[in-house]
Amino acid sequence: MSQSSDFKAFLADKVNLNQTRLNLLSQRVTAIENHLTSDEVLGEHVTELIPQGSFAHGTIIKPVGSKEFDADVLVPMHEVDGWAASDYVQKLYEAFGRSTTYKTMRSRNKRCVTIDYAGDFHVDVVPFVSRDGSTFVTNRSTGMFEVAAPDDFTEWLEGKNRITNGNLVKVVRLLKYLRDHKTRYAIPSVTLTAALAWHVSENVKVFNPDAYKNVANTLRTLSDALVVQLASYPNSAPFIADPGTSRNLADRWQDDNYRTFRTRFTSYAETIGKACDEPDDSEAAKIWRNLFGDDFGRAAETVVLASATPSKSVVPASERFLDRDFNLPEALDSAYRFRTVGWVVARKGFRDGSLPQRGNRVGKHRSLKFKIENSNIPEPYDLYWKIRNYGEEAENAGSLRGDIHKDSGTRRWAETTLYIGRHYVEAMIVKGGVCVAKSRQDVIVI
Repeated sequence: MSQSSDFKAFLADKVNLNQTRLNLLSQRVTAIENHLTSDEVLGEHVTELIPQGSFAHGTIIKPVGSKEFDADVLVPMHEVDGWAASDYVQKLYEAFGRSTTYKTMRSRNKRCVTIDYAGDFHVDVVPFVSRDGSTFVTNRSTGMFEVAAPDDFTEWLEGKNRITNGNLVKVVRLLKYLRDHKTRYAIPSVTLTAALAWHVSENVKVFNPDAYKNVANTLRTLSDALVVQLASYPNSAPFIADPGTSRNLADRWQDDNYRTFRTRFTSYAETIGKACDEPDDSEAAKIWRNLFGDDFGRAAETVVLASATPSKSVVPASERFLDRDFNLPEALDSAYRFRTVGWVVARKGFRDGSLPQRGNRVGKHRSLKFKIENSNIPEPYDLYWKIRNYGEEAENAGSLRGDIHKDSGTRRWAETTLYIGRHYVEAMIVKGGVCVAKSRQDVIVI
């Protein structure tokens, strides 16, 4: 067995990057964006920065030991006439050199400029170039445009995470922590993330409705599936496809590191299974501690007590509910499916970008639009939109929301981001006076 409170506490206390650091990271990225968009050379080509990698995926973890954490951001640009592939990183480096703040913090790499906030974290700033209908990163050393689609990867992962009710990214964080805590194997974070996500499927829930019920079940489901795959590859890693470019994300994983990972991870998966099967909670906690360390399960009581008295931002007095306020009961039909998707309205003529492609992350004062996609629900039906925001900024401004609006027939909704925090817009479909399906788009304002 496993207690959800144990995992919630362990993630919050030991694994997740704390909110103070996330806020600081967001402030630093905003400052970098402000500098680049106003730069005398790059300013006309740059409109914004977009999180990528673990920053976009929500899988950054608290550094283990004395390590720093890092965050990657994309600089979307159209191809600039007269610039070679090798120029983009160089021009970016020069732009930072025109700042007294960044001049001594910058360094050039093959595909990015790194801004180092010594002792805590660094930000890799990556030119992301639209060219001939495709997207590329640029290699300063080889002078090549390299096909890349990190936004497609992020969108794909966001979809997989929805299937697991948000547990996939928590499992990725746990296994990244396990890697850094145990130091028994090496695997690139993007390879680990993709390897796990490829095993997420709606079909799995058909055969095992509890597969993604909570963090522990998701951890077991994905670990077992990965071990089965690895069993067929004793000497070198299987092909792990980048969903955006189809290139092999395991191509730089050395065979000896892979074999060590295969052996260790198979053993860890057995331990995970034992912990999940153990009927006694205290005995299960001991098994989990053998895996994750002595802190597992120690802070759960504190978290439970702290959460027993929620702040007023958890349920604002103005929050509305379909059943209570509209006399529309909920009876979800598993045969009905659709997806709510949010879009960030582009600046300066650049293309719109979906929130899932950005890991649902967006800055303040941006215009968003929402629509429903991939619906198999036959008309007629009514559509309702719920807008829910959270966070200290909204609470201090007296602007916590939980309002519900009936769609006018456009099947669209528009919002503007004002407050830092994790928010959502949820679409709810009503047929015959009953809510039969709903889908939520998270909005993380940074």
